Amino acid sequence: MNTKEYLRLIVDDIHIVIVVTVDEDWLPVTAAIDMMDADENSLYFLTGTGKSFYRRLKDKGYLAFTALKGEDTMSSIAVSVRGKVKELGSVKAKELCDKNPYMYEIYPTEESRKVLTAFQIYKGEGNWYDLTKKPIDIRSFTFSVDD
Repeated sequence: MNTKEYLRLIVDDIHIVIVVTVDEDWLPVTAAIDMMDADENSLYFLTGTGKSFYRRLKDKGYLAFTALKGEDTMSSIAVSVRGKVKELGSVKAKELCDKNPYMYEIYPTEESRKVLTAFQIYKGEGNWYDLTKKPIDIRSFTFSVDD
C-alpha cells in the first residue's frame, strides 16, 4: 500500500480515531474524533471553535492518533499517526460537512454550524499494523504537503 491508500483507509474504513493532544501543562488529553477526508498527502477533520480540543490544536499545532478496526486483537488492523496541524476555516468545514452528511444531523442549522472549523494534518508519519497476517505486517509511511 502507498501513503494515499493508508490515509484513505483511515477515513473510509475506520473513520473514528482516538486522538491525543497536550494541554498547557504538556499533559496528554484524549478525544474521539472523525477523520472526514484525505488526499494524497494529508487528512482533514472538524472541531468546534469553543472546545478545549480546538485551543490545544491552535496552541501546540500537533496531534497523534490511533485508529483500530477489527473484532478482536488477532483480527485487527491498527494505524497510528502523529503530525502537524493547521486550521483551514469554515469554507473547508462546509466541504467536509457535505462529504459527511451526518454532520447536518449533529449541527442542523446554519447558525449551529458557524462554530465548526476544519483542520488539516499536513505533515506526519505513521505506522500500519496488520495482525490478520502471520507474521504481523508492520509498515511505516510519511506524508507532507509542500508549504
